Amino acid sequence: MSAESIKLELMVWIGELTDSGLLNKLYFLKKKAEKPVPPSRKPGWGKNIFLYVAPDFDETPEGFADYMPAQ
Repeated sequence: MSAESIKLELMVWIGELTDSGLLNKLYFLKKKAEKPVPPSRKPGWGKNIFLYVAPDFDETPEGFADYMPAQ
């Protein structure tokens, strides 16, 4: 059975539904499918994501000395 024929059969079936419980369940499934759950974060996922860090990374860039707190 092709995807198009399945869609058509479902549309006809939904159009004929009178059970509000089933309609509410279908509506809930539709809303759930519209907002996919983002993947959960896991510790260590970003490990080794940065392959290079410049040796002067912690130094103040030129021209920004005036914005740094007095030491």
